[in-house]
Amino acid sequence: MKCNASPTFVCAASRNERLSATKRFAALLFATILLLSACGKQTVPPQTTQPAVSLDEIRAVWLSYYELTLPQGCSPKTFRDRYEIVFARMEAFGLNTVFVQVRPFGDAIYPSDFFPWSEILTGTQGGDPGFDPLAILAELAKEHHLHLHAWINPFRIAKHADAQKLAESNPALEHIKTDDDWVKIADGRYHWNPALPAVHALIYDGVREILTKYDIAGLHIDDYFYPTADEVIDQKEYQAYANNGGALPLADWRRELMNAFVAGLRDVVKRTNPDAVFSVSPSSNIEKARTQMFADVGLWMREEGFADWIIPQVYFGFAHDTMDFAAIANQWAGLPKNENVKLVFGLAAYKTGRRDDYAGSAADEWLTHSDILARQLEMIRTLNGYSGFALYSYQGILGEELSNIAKKEGEIFKRLLTNVSLR
Repeated sequence: MKCNASPTFVCAASRNERLSATKRFAALLFATILLLSACGKQTVPPQTTQPAVSLDEIRAVWLSYYELTLPQGCSPKTFRDRYEIVFARMEAFGLNTVFVQVRPFGDAIYPSDFFPWSEILTGTQGGDPGFDPLAILAELAKEHHLHLHAWINPFRIAKHADAQKLAESNPALEHIKTDDDWVKIADGRYHWNPALPAVHALIYDGVREILTKYDIAGLHIDDYFYPTADEVIDQKEYQAYANNGGALPLADWRRELMNAFVAGLRDVVKRTNPDAVFSVSPSSNIEKARTQMFADVGLWMREEGFADWIIPQVYFGFAHDTMDFAAIANQWAGLPKNENVKLVFGLAAYKTGRRDDYAGSAADEWLTHSDILARQLEMIRTLNGYSGFALYSYQGILGEELSNIAKKEGEIFKRLLTNVSLR
């Protein structure tokens, strides 16, 4: 694509005047990515009919691809009827926001110019279900007064490393065949190379497509940043950086790459739809996020321009041996926070009524208590900077087949929401 690059670099230059020296590398990289991604121009989103995004308390739930996997041959009516029940339950429970996993891998649950149809719809990647699931979900969200945010996993291509399982239309396939460094394998799975600006640009184009086609309230990503800390994954790119005079150590360079990616993604969201929210759900382990995923969540919290909402995944009970909920929640509440960044706590609805084998001596906590989530909500509502909660995920507390403990947990939690309506 040919375009006049000057406005992009002017925009980046003016932004540099406001950035610290440690972020200038990220700003320059962002300018490069914008050149690769539709020249960074603003597009026109559909007319907004979503509920107003100003919320007194964010009451969210994640609807994951597990909960969107369909029986083969599902009709549009069957799909709508099924998720009419799901969204009605969310509304009745007192929720006001839903994160729908629209791109669980390098695919899509909507017709895309960049990614193939997701296999969760038909059983085969690239298989057309014959209707647009996201369009239906967006309509249902509005009918039930829910703010729908499109949730993507930007760098995750597949849950395997088998090219034969990828659709011919999958953009990763060509890069796998040519072995041009775009696609990497980590933990037995395909991932996009997070160090390539062209990869960032592809992700930006996909986000712009979603926000242009659909009337939704926001764009959401979770904690899939660097898939591994292994030096091999971006050795070529880091060496090129060093050969050109770059002086940042590898870990700092990677963090600046992710800073650029996240800031750039938010910028794309705002350029496409200024009213849309951009949210990030990082690991709740701040040090792990910084040193293993190279996500500088502390920076994203304290400086404007990275995310509108930060939603740490505080998926622990109060008695967890090494990551007890109260300590982690207080740690996040104690971080310096920009006044324009909302802190929302991710809560582990999926653990209700289940054994937690990673909790040490507290492995049975979620099996013996039916008010953990309610006590967690009562606690975080008292914390500095609290703006809301997000439940992972729908099935854990609102699904059709719940244990008696999960049912009780839901009943107690719902009482804290339905006394006062906040929308």
